[in-house]
Amino acid sequence: MATFPNHPGESKVAIIGAGISGLAAAKQLAHYNPVVFEASGSIGGVWKHCSYRSTRLQTPRYDYEFSDYHWRERDNPTFPTYAEILEYLDGYVVKFNLLKFIRFNTKVVAVRFIGEPKLGSDGKWGTFGQPLAGRPAWEVAVRTDGSDTVQRYEFEFVVMCIGKYGDVPKRPDFPDNKGPEIFNGKVMHSLDYCKLNKEEATQLMKGKKVVVIGYKKSAIDLAVECAEANQGIKSL
Repeated sequence: MATFPNHPGESKVAIIGAGISGLAAAKQLAHYNPVVFEASGSIGGVWKHCSYRSTRLQTPRYDYEFSDYHWRERDNPTFPTYAEILEYLDGYVVKFNLLKFIRFNTKVVAVRFIGEPKLGSDGKWGTFGQPLAGRPAWEVAVRTDGSDTVQRYEFEFVVMCIGKYGDVPKRPDFPDNKGPEIFNGKVMHSLDYCKLNKEEATQLMKGKKVVVIGYKKSAIDLAVECAEANQGIKSL
């Protein structure tokens, strides 16, 4: 079993995901020299890959910060844009020197338990009764930079930080010939929409009748952008 390349020593801990939770886990577990597997080329998770140009935090910034790293202008009453949140996260990474742990463009494709199925006296933990017992308990398989080659590494502990908003669109199931395939217009999931730049998004919705399925944060942001794209020429 290979050790992780370009990493000082053999790590005991793997962290999957470099979003907010993954960065916090890396900081707390830094003394174990964790390896953070990030499928994309940047940190930020949902704030980087699932945000629109109009997306803002819906809570005051001082309610959305790490306890050991405050916003520079934490009393600013405006709600931060997604770009401001990414800047804040970049600062967190720099302050706690977390970049050295992160392996970008490294997608985890499988996690397999390889430890002995023994529990502690209290019935907790999946191997040897301890979270870090000195022997590998998990095999993590990854693909790097879109390669078809799968590399496998062993760790004593795995922290899952992929969140509830993944990169796989969740769509309802339709009966045959009663779904998007018979709709004459365009059907797009919000995960695909967020990949468009400002001009592409405006052209997509301008002059069209648009229906948004859903009513939470993403849906509200989409409705706002649709309204902006169709508000017509502003009078001076």
